[in-house]
Amino acid sequence: MTMKPRVLVLQGPGSNCDRETAEAWRLAGAAPELVHVNRLLRGERRLDDYQILTIPGGFTYGDALGAGKLLAVDLTHRLREPLWRFVESGKPVLGVCNGFQVLVKAGLLPAATLTANDSGRFECRWVHLWVDRSRSLWTADLPEVITLPVAHGEGKFVPAAAGDLSGWREQGQIAFTYAASDGRPATGYPANPNGSLDAVAGICNDAGNVLGLMPHPERFVSPYQHPAWTRSFDDGEGVGLRLFRNAVCYT
Repeated sequence: MTMKPRVLVLQGPGSNCDRETAEAWRLAGAAPELVHVNRLLRGERRLDDYQILTIPGGFTYGDALGAGKLLAVDLTHRLREPLWRFVESGKPVLGVCNGFQVLVKAGLLPAATLTANDSGRFECRWVHLWVDRSRSLWTADLPEVITLPVAHGEGKFVPAAAGDLSGWREQGQIAFTYAASDGRPATGYPANPNGSLDAVAGICNDAGNVLGLMPHPERFVSPYQHPAWTRSFDDGEGVGLRLFRNAVCYT
């Protein structure tokens, strides 16, 4: 019998999408475990014992010093060696919303930041995404245009240097772009809910195993989670589930 890949779903003070994320992994055929960051810091759990790492959404440490900053400090200063070993081994790593903010600020994704939405408020809405032709293992065989919900106050993606975005697109590191319903790049609010430069919604590292995105795939693993489920879906699952299943198949 094939063993299910073990998934570490990282919990921290203020994380609040952990159980939904664990359920998405279970539905995708994995064996998720909710692990508080303090258990890793105390050595009660080891990253090396898992095949996939997920950092879910929420407001870790109350977003003090910026969204995701303090959890990123924990990971880079107290778990740096096992975390870098995990990434460099090619194991899948996923950061959703606050998890995306953590991965960026930990230096596991291209140099950028995620800052306050242009609207000046928390944005909670469904958005369309263009699935870019990237090197990410997470996006294999996804439709060209998908819908997922967003829920964030600091989601505006800004690269560290002005010319970085074109290079990342050429290198296949832009995984998702906010779009209009027909797939054309979003040119303004609300299709681009936060003002992200070049409408970037998700990126991957150069190896393709680390993915960060602001929209929540774990919130669309069943058609019943979509507001239009009674008239728009007939395949029995939400498109977000495919993203999780891609990582399970990869392992």
